[in-house]
Amino acid sequence: MRSSSTPAASFPGRRRALRLLAAAPLLGACGGPSVLRQAGLEPVPPDGLPRAVPAPALRVGDTWRYAMRDAMTGLTSDRAEIRVIAADAGGYSLAETSQSVGAFEARYDRSLNLLRSRNRVFTPAYPRFAFPLEIGKTWRANVTSSAVPAVRYGTLSQQVSATVRGWERVTVPAGTFTALRVDLAIDWRDTDDATIWGNSSERFWFAAEVRNAVFHHRVDFAQGRLESNNSVTELVSFAAGA
Repeated sequence: MRSSSTPAASFPGRRRALRLLAAAPLLGACGGPSVLRQAGLEPVPPDGLPRAVPAPALRVGDTWRYAMRDAMTGLTSDRAEIRVIAADAGGYSLAETSQSVGAFEARYDRSLNLLRSRNRVFTPAYPRFAFPLEIGKTWRANVTSSAVPAVRYGTLSQQVSATVRGWERVTVPAGTFTALRVDLAIDWRDTDDATIWGNSSERFWFAAEVRNAVFHHRVDFAQGRLESNNSVTELVSFAAGA
């Protein structure tokens, strides 16, 4: 019998589930006040801003560079480049390269929601955005996140709920943006072992002028304790395709 006092990460299945969460969308949380202040975030009034933000039209060659850091220590943990290599009616194919995992191809739908990453498939797409984005808009989805190739403890059932909170000003290495904040709450459970469960939270700040998020904060918990991840991703640069 498993004792409730035994650390979750001591079981192989739980360790694997936590690693899978850490391998979630690169721009793929509940940010504490210190993180928000460090990012230069502050509320801005909606006067002069659009009521609804439509889905961006990505172009082949659009390129984003991001820096990831640990939200607790502030230390840089990774750097990544994301580039659009194909666009069609069903979505976008992106070449993603990071220092930690190397190069791979990912697939997103037309709302920039992840369908496939380096080693994960999402059914349906992971719903970080639901365009048009409007303040107060909410959405929910049940998502199955499966490892590729399939392994035991490799499939997570995720219940995702999201809310568009409002406009805020955010300063990142790429500059200062007036961005629309989207909050996600995720309850997850391993489909092979019901005792492997937890929750995650994410916050995205979407800026239309760069066609993507400029700031992202994610925290992953297991059994109510911070286990594997508390990370911030910031836009370093954006270059529009031809």
